[in-house]
Amino acid sequence: MLRYDGKFFRILEVVTAFFQLNVIWLLLCIPVITIFPATVAMYCVTRQWILHKDFSVFRPFFQYFKENFKQSFGLGILWIVFCGLFAIDFMLLKNVGSFQYILFPVLFLMGFLILFTSIFIFPTIANYNVNWINAIKNSLFFSIRYLLTTLTAILYIGLMALILFKWPITFLFIFSLGSYSIYFLCHRVFTKIHLVKSS
Repeated sequence: MLRYDGKFFRILEVVTAFFQLNVIWLLLCIPVITIFPATVAMYCVTRQWILHKDFSVFRPFFQYFKENFKQSFGLGILWIVFCGLFAIDFMLLKNVGSFQYILFPVLFLMGFLILFTSIFIFPTIANYNVNWINAIKNSLFFSIRYLLTTLTAILYIGLMALILFKWPITFLFIFSLGSYSIYFLCHRVFTKIHLVKSS
């Protein structure tokens, strides 16, 4: 009976942690400009959960938010500008005449590279103490080198978007669950790289 109660309260602790992390992240995303720092902090917390089985939320989240704010905020501005310019170029593509048949494959490839890099960028910042330039370079390398992991993460994101669309109430925990799932995949990549370097 005590063992059952222990398992029940452990499950309740984990479910509560996912809910709390999700709500904090949503609240800190409201100002919009803090989306990147809040997302990095969320990934840092899920990294803590995976590595240390420590499901605390509030204190580590705000600690990581503060520690990574400057770097992740700058990266967020850069990423938004870059993606915005890419979107504008894509919309203007039809106005360049026959050149669109040359530019379309180039922009299409760039779109995939942006998507692939975006999969690894937050886990990379959470796991490595590197500046944003190296974070982008490493994320791009990881996403191409471990393509199956990247495609699996994209599949997860698509599945979560479908779940959120069909059951909007899942917004209360779907984002933290997604962060945990994607970091779990990326953590396996980081572990492989560490083993290769240490061998």
